[in-house]
Amino acid sequence: MAGRAASLFLVSLMLGSLFSVLFEPPQLEEEASVLESEERLFEGFTTGENWLNLNNQTIAVPNGFNTVDVYDYSDVGVLINNKSDASKTIGWAFVEARNISLNRVFVFDLDGTPTGETINRDQFNEYFALPFLEMLNNRSNLSEMNYLVTSKGMPLRVNGGADKASFDQEFALLGGSYNSSIGGNYWSTHTYGPLSGGDFESFSRQKHGFYLVTRLTGYTVETALNLIQKANNSLGQSGTYVLDLATN
Repeated sequence: MAGRAASLFLVSLMLGSLFSVLFEPPQLEEEASVLESEERLFEGFTTGENWLNLNNQTIAVPNGFNTVDVYDYSDVGVLINNKSDASKTIGWAFVEARNISLNRVFVFDLDGTPTGETINRDQFNEYFALPFLEMLNNRSNLSEMNYLVTSKGMPLRVNGGADKASFDQEFALLGGSYNSSIGGNYWSTHTYGPLSGGDFESFSRQKHGFYLVTRLTGYTVETALNLIQKANNSLGQSGTYVLDLATN
């Protein structure tokens, strides 16, 4: 009986394995599809053993930094939401700390200007995009402006429909070569930097057609103000920085 039971058990085990193979869902094709879609995320990016074209250079800036050049904010603009206490406090503190020209301070002050983190496309156009373009047209000496600084109190995202987007990324495109792509439900590509097949060089909005936008923010206004103060305190300080250029 023990031998018959063992035989029946082996037969059952073999049949179970057979049926599990017959009815197992085709996962290989699904996995391949997922891998292919993930690979497409990196289309247009150039990488390799020497993607920064540094030719085995071990020092990032061989001749060192000039502190005057490092702290040159003559090509920086500041965006301030005048309906937000947080934005006004942080924005004007940064303007004072970096001696930003008032010609490059853009204050958004229309009645109804939203202060929340999320706005819709109409609000983006009415309260931020169109006023900014108007200020650009009415001011002089802004052709060399490359960078824009937003802060806590400015929106984070543009919501609604198929054209959801980061507020900062949409703002970066205003008035430049990519202005027509704002609100579009598609990707736009550029050639700035080695990851996009471009040169390792200082950024120029005139050359590349968009602004670089950064944001001064934190969980609280005090956190953002501390970032400004800590940067102030670091002026004249020196240290060693290690950059990992490995691509693996």
